[in-house]
Amino acid sequence: MAQGELKLREQVVLKLRELILSGELAAGQRVAEIPIAERLGVSRTPVRQALTVLAQEGLLGAAGKRGYLVHEFTAKDIEDAIDVRGILEGAAARIVAENGPDAELLAALESCLAAGAAITDKPHYGLDDDVQWAEINGRFHRLLVDASANRALIAALALNDKLPFASSQAVAGGDPPSPRIAAQHRDVMVRAQADHRQIVTALRQRQGARVEALMREHARLALMNVALFRAT
Repeated sequence: MAQGELKLREQVVLKLRELILSGELAAGQRVAEIPIAERLGVSRTPVRQALTVLAQEGLLGAAGKRGYLVHEFTAKDIEDAIDVRGILEGAAARIVAENGPDAELLAALESCLAAGAAITDKPHYGLDDDVQWAEINGRFHRLLVDASANRALIAALALNDKLPFASSQAVAGGDPPSPRIAAQHRDVMVRAQADHRQIVTALRQRQGARVEALMREHARLALMNVALFRAT
């Protein structure tokens, strides 16, 4: 997939996540390519690709050959899934820290930190920034989990990622409904970037218990961010 196509798909993914969280696309509502493409002012191709992504994340379920239905889920469902992610990622990070992270992993994590800083150092966020942050955040977390080399843990996390907003790449954002929420959304991302830096430091120092605690607490930021966009 060309870079431009990938970027457009991820923009649509972010917008649809927001519409589902806000309730504009309600539980049980049918979602089809053409109406969504018209609503967002894009072609059907990125919408088709985005719907597939959201189905993999547990936000949509198949409804016939050409459509999807919005899954029903609660705030507790999201909280539980994110907590499980924190537990699993914390265990993975502890394994990596206690075994000693290798130079290649640390270099890759530092690259994520640099890319994240280029976004969080900006005074304002835009849709493209959220697209980039989702990719960087997902890569940071995958690097840590894969480095644990624990196949059972990796499999458990992959299963949990199929629940709504559980995946580290399933970032809520894209078009905050107000300047206040936009500012709060940016604050969460800045805190997430600071967490990433502390996590890398703890890994370097082989502090297993500390990095596990950091990862578990870090996962809760995703819950805070989801709450900004969720319908009250």
